[in-house]
Amino acid sequence: MDAVLDLAQTLLTSPWLYALVLGVTMLDAVIPLVPGETLVITAAAYAVTGSGPEASWVLLSAWAGALGGDVVAHHLGRGAGPLTAWFRRRRWGGALFEWAQRELTTRGGMLLISARFIPGGRTATTVASGAIGYPRARFVGFAAIAGLLWALYSVGIGMLGGLAFHEQPLMGVALGIGLALAVGGSIEGVRALRARRRRDRTLSRPVSAVRAASPAPSRGA
Repeated sequence: MDAVLDLAQTLLTSPWLYALVLGVTMLDAVIPLVPGETLVITAAAYAVTGSGPEASWVLLSAWAGALGGDVVAHHLGRGAGPLTAWFRRRRWGGALFEWAQRELTTRGGMLLISARFIPGGRTATTVASGAIGYPRARFVGFAAIAGLLWALYSVGIGMLGGLAFHEQPLMGVALGIGLALAVGGSIEGVRALRARRRRDRTLSRPVSAVRAASPAPSRGA
């Protein structure tokens, strides 16, 4: 992560920064440990200083990378390749993968959009969409919308941090990353809470059904 950010700082005034943003965000869609979002926020924070990159080009690069990475992850899922097996072998990955498969069958495209903002959820969902045979054309359409919203969100947070600390871009980067973590954590917390409530309702249904089916005791009993 530090190496990627150091490289980004050396390329702040170079067109190669956009290629770096595209490549890293594309890889981030397949391998969640890659700091794609952090890189976009960093580039956007420096964009408002006047001596950094163009925010519009950072946005386009992030969008293209996000969409390209999602398409790659989807096709890896279709081939049931090593990425799927890697996800399933890990405790957190297996749980995310099962959740994505279950939700895709009920919510479809809306999940592809919302999962883009869940840490690790974007990769699990895109891989799962390929594994269950989600239609390619429909997937690309939703992935394009999700990637654009994510790019706008990441660039917006970075620029907000850069404006708040115009004279200290690194402080702006820290603020932007903190906001992104807070938003991502809140979304994941809401998702986990809703999943727990659904699980509790599911577990309580058999008990209610048995009680309803049981005959009422007679007065003489």
